[in-house]
Amino acid sequence: MHIEKTIFLKNKWRWSKFQKYIIYRLNQYDFQEYKIPLEYAYKESTFGSRKNNQNAKLCTWAGKNYRINFCRSVCINSPSYCVLNFLIIPKSQYNIPFLGIDFVSLPNYHLIVLDFQPSLSISKQFDKSLLKELITMKDEFHQKVPMAAKMSGQIAQFFSPGVIWSKLPKDEISENLINNNLYPTFQKYLDLYLNILFRAEEVDLKVQKELINGQTQYLEYRKSKDPARPMLKILFGETFTESLINNLLFKII
Repeated sequence: MHIEKTIFLKNKWRWSKFQKYIIYRLNQYDFQEYKIPLEYAYKESTFGSRKNNQNAKLCTWAGKNYRINFCRSVCINSPSYCVLNFLIIPKSQYNIPFLGIDFVSLPNYHLIVLDFQPSLSISKQFDKSLLKELITMKDEFHQKVPMAAKMSGQIAQFFSPGVIWSKLPKDEISENLINNNLYPTFQKYLDLYLNILFRAEEVDLKVQKELINGQTQYLEYRKSKDPARPMLKILFGETFTESLINNLLFKII
């Protein structure tokens, strides 16, 4: 099922305008949608007790172009969980980090992660001007939106100094912060990322090999340690969850 026919581009889904902006911006770069296997493209399920059955919907939107090896959005909607998980995997000819977005509404709070996620060391992949710009945007955002607790060392290695990382209660104040602060910052991050990616020059074969190894290490880590795994199992069962994670979400196509 095409995403246009689902709830995920309609205003009643929490993260719809974010996904709409992703599609709008990528379509400006000769973007071609990737044909996703039917079992991952759209899925509905019921979960919970017999007395409190709830419906969950999942849609995966994906594509690529001459500089993006693969990118995808996983969109989930249910009464208790609402998720936009987006990742860009750039082609290894360009020394560019991943773009990772996780906007997750859980029963009691929103979890916000937005970052240029490194596939090499920070010094090898970020020049000083880019780091300064990212850190400035992060600091401006977190002047108004509280930062979550510090990430653990093992997880922190996969994030940049410009990571936006917040945990917000589900209340009216947070809704205003998401609409008035998170959304414009998300637009700036995505615009900056695409601008850098499509201006980058190709690197030599030695660096390309390093990038392939770095990307593979990150994707293998996510396959084994993906924090969304427990939630996905609740909503869609273990078999589908493991298949989705291993065969689509963190696989270099």
